[in-house]
Amino acid sequence: MAGVKEYKQLSCRDVGADCDFMVRAETVEEVLKHCYDHECQIHGQCTVSPEIEKKAKSSVKNIWIADGRFLEG
Repeated sequence: MAGVKEYKQLSCRDVGADCDFMVRAETVEEVLKHCYDHECQIHGQCTVSPEIEKKAKSSVKNIWIADGRFLEG
């Protein structure tokens, strides 16, 4: 389908935190960087444990957007 773009998405809630932060980016690495920055700046947790990293990576979702609308995956 023309004009469809795939993004990666992760939210604090996806990893069990009671927070509405959500990020979308083109790569998993970008998503994780934004989430880890948020975790440090907002939640004060500046060291990412191996358990959190594993949970975050496994919680990243693929989403597709076309013409400004989300498509079902």
